[in-house]
Amino acid sequence: LLVSKDLGKHLLEVEDLLQKHGLLEADISAQTERVQALNAAALKFSELEGYQPCDPQIICNRVNHVQTCLEELEELAAKRRKELEDSRQLWTFFQEMEEAEAWIREKEKILAAKTCGRDLSSVMTLTNKHKTMLGELGNRRALLHQTMKKGEKILAKKSLGPVGIQEKMREVCLRWKKLEEVTGLHQQRLEDALNFFQFSAETDDLVAWLQDTYRIVSSDDFGHDDYSSQALLRKHRAVVEEVEKHRAAVLSLRQQLALLAPDHRQAVDVQIRVVEVEQLYGEVAEVAVLRSQWLQDALAVYRMFSEVHACEVWVDEKEQWLERMVVPEELDEVEVVQHRFESLDQEMNSVMGRILDVNQVVQQLVDGGHPSSEEVRACQDHLNGRWNRVVELVETKKDQLNSVLKIQNFLLEC
Repeated sequence: LLVSKDLGKHLLEVEDLLQKHGLLEADISAQTERVQALNAAALKFSELEGYQPCDPQIICNRVNHVQTCLEELEELAAKRRKELEDSRQLWTFFQEMEEAEAWIREKEKILAAKTCGRDLSSVMTLTNKHKTMLGELGNRRALLHQTMKKGEKILAKKSLGPVGIQEKMREVCLRWKKLEEVTGLHQQRLEDALNFFQFSAETDDLVAWLQDTYRIVSSDDFGHDDYSSQALLRKHRAVVEEVEKHRAAVLSLRQQLALLAPDHRQAVDVQIRVVEVEQLYGEVAEVAVLRSQWLQDALAVYRMFSEVHACEVWVDEKEQWLERMVVPEELDEVEVVQHRFESLDQEMNSVMGRILDVNQVVQQLVDGGHPSSEEVRACQDHLNGRWNRVVELVETKKDQLNSVLKIQNFLLEC
């Protein structure tokens, strides 16, 4: 049993042989105690004095022979245990190598069947799964490194001869290297897909924002009075600021596109999409400028109407006063009216400045092609007509006063 050359053909068989060898070692250990007891008893016969049933030398020789046989048996048992343990190390190495190969094959199939996703969400999910696989790869790499060390130790012992250890190590190393290359390529594809779908999502968000902003800046609501137009203009200025802030995002699209993988950045629909975003931004910026001008024109119109209303209120008041006024014939009363006309002249100079400002604003609106040019021009003409009417009334009343003064002065002289 101890000189058998059967060291097993796989790990389970070696484990079985080791278990049997353990039983044999236990049997040897038990026999060792029995032999030692028998030898001790036999040596007593070699030490008797007087009558000796057997030659003492024969007893000693027999005891030594039995002890030598036992020691040889123990040496053979130790040698076979070492051989069996070496065999177990060998088959453990091969089994671990086979497990590594099976794991590599499994991951190769998974990587061969994996896609890179159809949208950002699926790519994120696949990326997370790939990170988990990278963790498994790291753990398996450490186990494979330990197995390789076991193989190197087995080779260093040179006790089992050439049994294909180096070939197996070389084969597994090549497959592992290929797996890492495939894993790296898949990771790069995932990163490329992630960058592409993030770029697409950001572009879609930008397009959606530009479309919403275009609807806002192309609105035909310019307010219905001075207050509402000012409120709309304030809101529009905030929108214009946002449009300007998004300019950098639009300009960076070309740079982001250049960083994408070739198969993504060279796609015609992607390039068309970028051009569409740039054109849409240009339209939004252009319409925003126009709306700013339109709102300012609307505000100018409403302010002009407000100024015209204020002037017309003054004109109404003075026109009614002038039409109702009767030029007095008494000198004292004439002087009082004259003082009133002096105050009126000051007021008229002030109102005249306001009317000139209105005329200037109207001219600017008309020259700028304002859509309400006809209405504004009609309002201007109406105000100027009423102003001229007041001026004529004032001149008429002044002439009448001057006539009365001349008469009164002539009477006084007489």
